[in-house]
Amino acid sequence: MIKAERQDSIRRLVEERGSASVKDIAAELEVSEMTVRRDLEEMSLAGDLVRVHGGARSASGRKQSMLRGEYSHAEKRARHAPEKRAIAERAVQLIEPESTVFLGTGTTVEQMVNVLPNVRLRIVTNSLSVFNLLEGRSMYDLCLVGGMYRPRTGAFVGPLAEDAIDKLGLDIAFIGANGIYEGGVSTSNAEEGRFQELAYDKADARYLLADASKIGRRDFFTFYHLIKLDGIVCDASITPEARAACEEYTEVLV
Repeated sequence: MIKAERQDSIRRLVEERGSASVKDIAAELEVSEMTVRRDLEEMSLAGDLVRVHGGARSASGRKQSMLRGEYSHAEKRARHAPEKRAIAERAVQLIEPESTVFLGTGTTVEQMVNVLPNVRLRIVTNSLSVFNLLEGRSMYDLCLVGGMYRPRTGAFVGPLAEDAIDKLGLDIAFIGANGIYEGGVSTSNAEEGRFQELAYDKADARYLLADASKIGRRDFFTFYHLIKLDGIVCDASITPEARAACEEYTEVLV
C-alpha cells in the first residue's frame, strides 16, 4: 500500500471512529507503528486530523480551513484517484470539436488526457506531465507554454509563461486547485496561481476540476473566484451543504 492510499485509509478510520490509537491503526492496516506515527504527524500538519497522545482524533470537530504543507505531484496523483477519474470523464463531455482547450496543471486535469474525445483539438498546457502524455497523438495540435519550471507540480510559470498565455485565445479552460473556501479558489504557489488566473481570463468557458475534499479548504494564494467560473466539476461524494455553498456562485457538475 503506497503512502497516499494508506493515509486515505487512516483518515477514513479516524473519521468513522472519532479517534483511534497508533496501535489500533497499525493493526488494522498491517503496518508498523512507526509508519503510522509518521503518517499522523504529516496528516496533522495538513489539517486532515488532530494528533493526540498515542493516536489521533477526527478534525471534523474543529476543521482547519488552511492547508499546511504541499503534497508532491506523485502523492497527489494517488489521492482520491477514483474521484478524479470520474471528474475527468464528466469534464471531457464539455469539449466541442475543433476547439482550443487549455489543460492546466494538477493530477485531476491529467486524468482527462486518457478520455479526451477523438476529434480534432488544439490543446494548450503549461503542464509537462500533460504534454508528455499527449506527445505523439497526431489528432491534437499541441502547444506547450514554457517558462520557469516548478518541479513540485511539473508546471511552467513566471513572466515568460504569463507573456505567452496573454497572446493566446482559448475556447475552454480546465484548471485544478488545492482549495475552495468562501468562493475563493486557491493554490500553494503565487506564481502558479497568477498564471492560472491569466489562463482563465483568456478562455470563453472556464471550469474548475476539484474533488469534494477540496471544498472548505484554502491554500496560500487565492487566484480566482467561483462567481467568474462557468462551473465546478466535482465527484458524487460532495455533500448537499458543500454543493449548496458552491452553487451560490456557480454551477456544480457531478
